[in-house]
Amino acid sequence: MAVTITQASDRWFVSFKVDRVCQITEKPIDVVGVDLGIQTLATFSTGSVFDSPKPYKKLESKLSRLQYRSQP
Repeated sequence: MAVTITQASDRWFVSFKVDRVCQITEKPIDVVGVDLGIQTLATFSTGSVFDSPKPYKKLESKLSRLQYRSQP
């Protein structure tokens, strides 16, 4: 362990340096990262990809038909 005390511009600063060994602990649950995007709805860090629902593309012909019928 090391401690450094410095003074700069009428202010005092203290910094600590501690050496320690990191311990790897078991996680109770699995963790997955998720990337939300434009081309796909979600991409997981496991490699799974979920496509975006495209309601406009699916209902485009129905919308066109309804717009055509509603014209005077």
